[in-house]
Amino acid sequence: MSSQRMSQSRLSFSAALRRVAASPRMLVAFLCALLALLGTASWATVTALDYRDTLQRAESDAREAAILFDSHARGVLEASVALLQQVAGRMDGRGLNSWAERTLPEAMAVERSGRVTLLSADGSTLYGPSVAFAEPETSDGLSLLVRPLPPEEERHILPAFGHMAGQPAILLARRIHTAAGVFDGAVLVAVPVAALEPVLKAFGDASARSVGLYRSDGIRLAGLGALSLGPLPRLEAGTIRVNGKWMVTGKPSILGVKRMAGLPILSAVTIPRTTVLDPWYVRMERGLVVVVAGVAALAGLSMLGAASLRREAAAREALTEANAQLEQANVQLEQRVEERTSALSALNVKLSRALEEKERANQAKGRFLSAANHDLRQPFQALRLFHHILMERLADTRDRGIAEKMGEALDAGEKLLHALLEVATLDAGVVRPQLTDVPVSAVFEGLLAEFRGMAAEKGLVLRAMPTRMVIRTDRTLLTRMLGDLVRNAIRFTEKGRVTIGCRHQGNRQGIHRGRWLRIEVWDTGTGIPPDQLDNIFEDFVQLGNPERDRRQGLGLGLAKVRRKAALLGHAVEVRSRQGRGSVFAISVPVVGTERLPIPAPVQDADPVVAGDRLILVVEDDPIQRDAVRLLLESWDYRVMAADEGENALALFGGAKPQDGSGSDMPVPDLIVSDFRLPGRLTGVQTVAKVGEWLGRPVPGLILTGDTAPERIREAVATGCRLLHKPVSPEELRDAIASILSERPGCRPADGGEQAMENESAA
Repeated sequence: MSSQRMSQSRLSFSAALRRVAASPRMLVAFLCALLALLGTASWATVTALDYRDTLQRAESDAREAAILFDSHARGVLEASVALLQQVAGRMDGRGLNSWAERTLPEAMAVERSGRVTLLSADGSTLYGPSVAFAEPETSDGLSLLVRPLPPEEERHILPAFGHMAGQPAILLARRIHTAAGVFDGAVLVAVPVAALEPVLKAFGDASARSVGLYRSDGIRLAGLGALSLGPLPRLEAGTIRVNGKWMVTGKPSILGVKRMAGLPILSAVTIPRTTVLDPWYVRMERGLVVVVAGVAALAGLSMLGAASLRREAAAREALTEANAQLEQANVQLEQRVEERTSALSALNVKLSRALEEKERANQAKGRFLSAANHDLRQPFQALRLFHHILMERLADTRDRGIAEKMGEALDAGEKLLHALLEVATLDAGVVRPQLTDVPVSAVFEGLLAEFRGMAAEKGLVLRAMPTRMVIRTDRTLLTRMLGDLVRNAIRFTEKGRVTIGCRHQGNRQGIHRGRWLRIEVWDTGTGIPPDQLDNIFEDFVQLGNPERDRRQGLGLGLAKVRRKAALLGHAVEVRSRQGRGSVFAISVPVVGTERLPIPAPVQDADPVVAGDRLILVVEDDPIQRDAVRLLLESWDYRVMAADEGENALALFGGAKPQDGSGSDMPVPDLIVSDFRLPGRLTGVQTVAKVGEWLGRPVPGLILTGDTAPERIREAVATGCRLLHKPVSPEELRDAIASILSERPGCRPADGGEQAMENESAA
């Protein structure tokens, strides 16, 4: 029976085909319907594939963004995690009482960060800034610290969101146990949320894509987007997972999440599905329009074919046109897919270029400091020399008053230049401390000599307590640090006194008495508000000077103190009471006590007669060259000038004397040269070549705005004296007189020491 039915069905289908073939109208209608069905099926297939590819690309984007964001966020947290592991690893198993036994490097690391807090078992703060947990159920901190944990997680880092010292931060905590294994408290290290803002802004925009750091329970620690994602998947360290249907605030989203290596923190990237599918809906609607148009065209062709066979040719052309439109629609869809892929590739390229730009910026910073040190000092040097010459030639009182005001403005500009370049040089890491044994009494005497007049002008008493201690430090850097502290103390004290003293470091923190010395500067000024004690060490911060009056300083003194202290490894502390005064202290290592000085015989230097001395000036800048020449001639020296090293050699006749006499050849007593010169010779090389040319050593004085350490070492190695621009006329006159009073061709030992002092100061 079944075979009979099948044969009957085949006969019926064959009969239907013959009827269709026999009727041209039915044939046309059948073909048109078939084409419409095929076109609709093609559009549906392409749309479905595009839907799948759109979601896959979004999931891949979420995965890559989570990996990149996790890498950058881990780099921000690494230093704080290392500090927490160092402190907690030493204290765990010994209890909170072991905090006082920390080593000096660890104590200084804690002081520099300023973001370490110790909590007792009852939640009270034992050390460090105050901490407030942001979640209501953990506002006292105990719920986070005492909740039961598996034994293998007992010593893991516990993250939470909160505030430290009033600033939003990610709080990383480690439990501390006693030797008996009893919970004794916790160590917390705060990572300011502000430190993560550049990374967050680079990866998320809070609308199309949100990024953030979350705990495993889905609570946000930092980032843009939802405050909670719900319980997140449990992942092993360093693994990543993508979920295409994760619900975020009631909306389906694509979630890419990666577990941070070494921390129970998840780096999450969420992209709303609506954001991902909106372009797909646009493409689907446009494709639907194309399909409807095709079906309508086919229907029209069917009607035209059924109406008249004579319009068969026109119907075929319309059918061809409709097919072309379908193909064009397919091409457009493919182009849009390629455009989306290219956009993702361009985003990756932009991220790579951003990292390259950052590296180039760091390299450019070093080049900028070198150029700024040299190029900014040049015009100030010329202005200083011309101003000195102008002051010597002006006789009218009113003109001299104007010139004096010009000198005050020049002094202010030089102070600002020196301060900015000193800060930039310290930040660039080119300063190398010269550690020596330094008597504290000599440092105090220098401070009293420098600031006694400034204190007397304000009616203040400036005194230094006597001491015979000897410390290990860089004398120049320490003197400048204390000078900045004394200058600030005098500036902010209206009446009373400023006292400089020292005391032995106590052993409350495990430091043996006598190994460290606290040098303190006391004042009876207005004091500092407690909430500003950390801010005063920031750049350009000035309390009580909103109008930025330059007579009250630049706001860089304490910033330079902080940088130099970090460079020397000295701790800086401050305590203050408003209305009573402030105390700034610097802790330095002690090496012994000062021996009584032995009087040394004093020898008077031979007088220098300027009129019979010839000085060769080598300077490529015509303004600088004219200024130095006019200044030297005003001091009755004979002057020769050249703009580069080879032209300087040409001044001596172009032939090297064989016996070194050269009766008609000018023989300079001193060469004053810039370091950087056009041509193949530097200033130091020019001095050496002139000496070889004349057959006798010629002393050299190098004036340069280049403070690079290698420049200083090269000058010292060749026996030249080195002065950094801008140089005052008095300093230049003293240096020339000192060199000319020495025996020709010889350099005393203090020349190298002076150059090394300049290197330390630079």
